[in-house]
Amino acid sequence: MIRLAIPNKGRVYSEIIRLLEKIGLEIPENGRKLYANTNNPNIQIVYARAADIPLYVQSGAADLGITGEDMVGESNAQIDVLLKLNFGNCDIVVAAPNNSKIKSPADFKGGLRVATKLSNTAKKYFADKNIYCEIIGLAGATELAPYLGISDLIVDQVSTGTTLMENNLRVIDVISKSKQCIIANKNSTLTNRDEIDAVIISIESVITAEVKRYIMANVTGKTVLDRVIKAMPAMESPTILKLAKPGSYSIHSVVDSVDLIQTISKLKKAGAKDILVMNMSRVIE
Repeated sequence: MIRLAIPNKGRVYSEIIRLLEKIGLEIPENGRKLYANTNNPNIQIVYARAADIPLYVQSGAADLGITGEDMVGESNAQIDVLLKLNFGNCDIVVAAPNNSKIKSPADFKGGLRVATKLSNTAKKYFADKNIYCEIIGLAGATELAPYLGISDLIVDQVSTGTTLMENNLRVIDVISKSKQCIIANKNSTLTNRDEIDAVIISIESVITAEVKRYIMANVTGKTVLDRVIKAMPAMESPTILKLAKPGSYSIHSVVDSVDLIQTISKLKKAGAKDILVMNMSRVIE
């Protein structure tokens, strides 16, 4: 049995559920449950606060976990990071009111008061700069702290920056960047290596497929085929199939989605026709 800890709520909850469903897991609605069985008898879901997941994994209460890199850093948990995911991006920043005299880290001085949900992260940041400050731990709504006279600065996660602007705050410095990641208990990676590898390979194949496209095109004549092969990107090498019509071929490949517009244009100029582009559910490299 592999226990996988995921956030019980929050902005990334639905994206995590979508990812797990894409690898074939059917996950019950969270409700108030702490555990949930999936349609895979070897995988059980553990629901937890995102901030607690690294400690759940470190203790062995869960073998795997999905949480933010910021939560891993804040917890100081001794775990293995197995895979970084392509969602949940944010910056960990130091911010100040727009009317503050603090314009950059060069303006930091001793005696600052800093409100944050990320106390360990903030302590380390200011300690590395040899700045003495008072860390004020808050559970949420850190943006209000400067205007309530509680703090001079805040340290917080920022996704779009909209909340900072709405509260007349600006970024002074970016401490780090974070995205969702899959973490593992150190003992579990030894005792359940095959089972964990199977989960990681499945998730990685879905992530890869989301940024790739399968493209097919027909060509007539060896000269045109050679031109199209040169124009067609490929993970390794394009697949060439002979068609029933003499002298006709079908060329297949997998390309990066960001290159798709340019690739189609090049293929058309090279003489390709009947071009077909398809999404894929998984790509295992």
